[in-house]
Amino acid sequence: MRALRGPVTAGALVLLLAAGCGKPAPHADGGVAPSGSAPAPVSPSGAPPAGAGVVEVRVSVVKGRVVPPSRTVKVHRGATVQITVTSDAAEEFHLHGYDRELELAPGRPGTLRLVASVPGVFEAELHHSGARVFELQVG
Repeated sequence: MRALRGPVTAGALVLLLAAGCGKPAPHADGGVAPSGSAPAPVSPSGAPPAGAGVVEVRVSVVKGRVVPPSRTVKVHRGATVQITVTSDAAEEFHLHGYDRELELAPGRPGTLRLVASVPGVFEAELHHSGARVFELQVG
């Protein structure tokens, strides 16, 4: 690999690196993409929600199955994460590592909001059924 020389070459490198740091396109369900960095959240109308900059994770549990299927949600350390879970049965959502719980009533969305301040990989599950909802990877 050749060494970079001169201010023009170094400046061009900075511009290329900055261009590669843009946000990826939002996931179709308005949640976050299954892998990679988290996209900008979008509302069902396609417009950014109030409080843009919040990583939104939306999942539903229908007949014991998680929709979309369990995946890894990657966020940067310090990001605000808003998790909305809707279940067709009474359930308890639990995010391990952060020890945050959310009681779910049938058909009523429950929302949990937190700052992802602890790095690592944390499992999110439903206590009654034991279903794995997703993994939260904070880096």
